[in-house]
Amino acid sequence: MEKATLNVKHRDQLKKNKVKGLRQEGFVPAVIYGGDTNNISIYVHGVEFDKSLRTEFGKNTVLKLAFEIEGKATHETVITYDVQRDVITRHITHIDFYRVSKDKKIHVNVPLKFEGVAPGSKRGGVLVKKLDSVVVSAVPDQLPPFITIDLSNLNINEFITVESLDQSAYDILTNSETSIVRVASPRLLLEEEEAVSEEGEEGDESAEEGSSDAKTEDGQSQDADSQKSDASGSGDS
Repeated sequence: MEKATLNVKHRDQLKKNKVKGLRQEGFVPAVIYGGDTNNISIYVHGVEFDKSLRTEFGKNTVLKLAFEIEGKATHETVITYDVQRDVITRHITHIDFYRVSKDKKIHVNVPLKFEGVAPGSKRGGVLVKKLDSVVVSAVPDQLPPFITIDLSNLNINEFITVESLDQSAYDILTNSETSIVRVASPRLLLEEEEAVSEEGEEGDESAEEGSSDAKTEDGQSQDADSQKSDASGSGDS
């Protein structure tokens, strides 16, 4: 697999005035985690990071992050686990990197690439894509940039499942019976949409009745708040 090298800054040893200067230069906070080693906080140049992912592997590009700790040069081999961006400017605000090794399998989402024209579509069928990626388990050097789905033999009422994909170089962890794509006849597709619509209307009626009963019994409605904890520890130091 193609690898890119990025020169980054070790974050824990930087003074506050240095951190401010790095932010002004376009560096963003990031963390390296995974394996049996402690997490490492770093700063990565946002523009250079974006450039490094402009390969056919995208976020699954293996990166070599080079930096210094107490004056000693070191590096970490990683893939990008998560990228957080500002909702308005789309500028990167934080990155999570996951350590990888050449002989240890990792689990990643690999996109599906659809090729060819389904004969069933030419005969009036409707092409329905159910998945756009699958979870693959492989050592980094065996990760595919994408998995090709050939549509050229797909007729009306035929489908392709995960089970039919070639897994000679890696394992696909997505349920083998899951449908990836199918060609539905217009009549069946219409019946399915009508059934879904009817189920939705019945669900709305049930929800309204349940809400009314709750208010009658308790005298007032109550809302339950749920909280989600982020285990990646993405806060800035």
